[in-house]
Amino acid sequence: MAKRQMHLIGLMNGGPATHHNGAWRHPDSDAHEVLTYARYEKLAQIYERGLFDGVFFVESHLPGFGTDQVDTIRYGGMLSLLDPLQILTVMARVTRHLGLSATMSTTFYPPYIIARAFGTLDQMSKGRAGWNVVTSFQDSDARLFGHDHILDKASRYDMADEVVEACMQLWDTWSDDALVIDRESGIFADPDKIRYSAYEGKVVRYAGGLTVPRSAQGRPVIMQAGASARGMEFAARWAEVVFSPHSTGSALRTYYTDLKGLMVDRFGRRPGDCAVLPSVDVVAGESDAEAAEYADSLDVLAEPRAAMKVLEMSLGVELKGVPLDTPLSQIVPDDGKQVHGAAQRLLGWNSEGRESTLRDAAMLQATSDFTPRYVGSAKTVVDQMEELFESGCCDGFIITHALSPDSLSRFVQFVVPELQRRGLYRTEYRGTTFRDNLFS
Repeated sequence: MAKRQMHLIGLMNGGPATHHNGAWRHPDSDAHEVLTYARYEKLAQIYERGLFDGVFFVESHLPGFGTDQVDTIRYGGMLSLLDPLQILTVMARVTRHLGLSATMSTTFYPPYIIARAFGTLDQMSKGRAGWNVVTSFQDSDARLFGHDHILDKASRYDMADEVVEACMQLWDTWSDDALVIDRESGIFADPDKIRYSAYEGKVVRYAGGLTVPRSAQGRPVIMQAGASARGMEFAARWAEVVFSPHSTGSALRTYYTDLKGLMVDRFGRRPGDCAVLPSVDVVAGESDAEAAEYADSLDVLAEPRAAMKVLEMSLGVELKGVPLDTPLSQIVPDDGKQVHGAAQRLLGWNSEGRESTLRDAAMLQATSDFTPRYVGSAKTVVDQMEELFESGCCDGFIITHALSPDSLSRFVQFVVPELQRRGLYRTEYRGTTFRDNLFS
């Protein structure tokens, strides 16, 4: 029996930073190219050289542009400046195997728009598109799209089920052999092989068909991050890639087991029909000492003030005017229900008798976005990845990189060969579509 191998997906952002809000200031950063196609072509080629299954773009908005986002804008925090779908089309031109995924919310976009956008990317990439399904959760996002308030979680997920169902129907409009393109007969397409349909849900409806023919993989790969019970139910029904909300310990193993069980018991899917991937931030080097020095050179550039808006969402409290040296125990709600898992762990952290502060939490968010960091040589990094993978906690990893493009290049240069040496990772692509490489 062949040894199980990891899947790797890269996290990207159409802005100056992904998981480290100060790395754009580094002299080796490509932040000056953030609005150019050249930057994304270079990154795509590095990912493909590293044999990644795919990449996906995170997405964020600027509610109250110029008001409550002043520090995010001033210091270059996690800004998403460009439309990921258009960036991915550029990246498709310079790659042959890399999966290409973007985020789009079922709360704000109707199924026809989603199906046509991702269907087009799937065609342009010859079957390498993926859709990261999100439901959105902030009132500020709702206002950007012309609504007063966001729906409650249950309603958002009920709506998401309907949107995905409708998209699945739309992606089946064209039979695989509907396009004829016969110049001699003058027949371009067979109208008898076009399936018009209608969908009537509680909040979603359409009637008609999709203009985009089916791609080489039939439809885009569905990706999702389901953390709540309702989110896990949605992921178990639809997702082919799940971004685990846990990255360490027994919580990751429990999540993995529960989600796979739900897939089988509730929806009749096989455990292998979905890859569960926790996120890790890797800072690799030629040695442990060199990697640590490299990480330190990046972290001195981090800006805690640019982390405040994300921290407010994580902690569930207003932080405007709160001094950075305030102990977290004086800030976090007593019940802890709104606290991000990583921030909650900080509450029990002490260093030389000092309680963790808002500054500590801000720096953790600023340098890794609460993602566990693996800093060290290829051996040190892979030892940690292998331990989680071999213990049945995950099917691979979401890989983030602090300094673009250098941190990613270091991962491909140092970590990928060590993974391959241990038989944990592919040495070549086995298929041509995103789904082929995920499940072959």
